[in-house]
Amino acid sequence: MKKAILVLSFLSLIGCGDDDNDFTIIAACEVNNPIEALPWLKNQVDDIENNEGDIAKYFFIEIADYNSQTVFISNNCCPVCNTVVPVFDCEGQSLGLLGSDILPNELSNTRIIFKREDFSCQGN
Repeated sequence: MKKAILVLSFLSLIGCGDDDNDFTIIAACEVNNPIEALPWLKNQVDDIENNEGDIAKYFFIEIADYNSQTVFISNNCCPVCNTVVPVFDCEGQSLGLLGSDILPNELSNTRIIFKREDFSCQGN
């Protein structure tokens, strides 16, 4: 019995961590895990993850609701970038740019679904 308790305790410690990339998987776009199931979104995540540039740590992907549909925002908090923030639908089609075509207050339920381990934005 003591061995079983020790094994369970050890396994529970392995599961604990301080990994900021452990997001709750959000079902959207008729799939259980859009980051893995939508190839265009997986490519964006891979591009951010594999980018070795100095500003890559500022980029992240958000999911939100816009006009009764799920959208994805390729966002960043880069302090030195001239930023353009595209908004995509579930098929990866651009719906426009955040701030010019789509106003931030038109989005609801916005949350980060991907960021790098070295993510450097304040308050996120």
